[in-house]
Amino acid sequence: MSHNNELLVSTHDAESLAYVLGDRHLAARYSSETDALAEILMEARMVPHDEVPANRVAMNSRVTYRESDGPARTVTVVHPAGADAGKLRISVLSPVGRALLGRRPGASVKVIVPGGRGLTLHILAVER
Repeated sequence: MSHNNELLVSTHDAESLAYVLGDRHLAARYSSETDALAEILMEARMVPHDEVPANRVAMNSRVTYRESDGPARTVTVVHPAGADAGKLRISVLSPVGRALLGRRPGASVKVIVPGGRGLTLHILAVER
């Protein structure tokens, strides 16, 4: 994996996400999603919270991305309890939320959305 696409996750976010992964009720309801998030956390390089560059997607980051040639969308990556599609607050357990975590502007990431359709997300901007 090229350094440009390396996933960086803060130890603070990793700890809070470990609680999500350890929540038996969530794990039972979203077993494939929690498994996929666990894989991402294992792949990511953990760094102290204050060493994560501001342009990396962290929890509660606002991320602007586009799908292939589609319009740009701006979402906030949040914990499952805070997810609200109407306010463009997407769960870190969702395919798009998981795909964005730890990435930076300029990265492109493939994601499979419900129904099995594959998309490529191009990250345009990140703000915390």
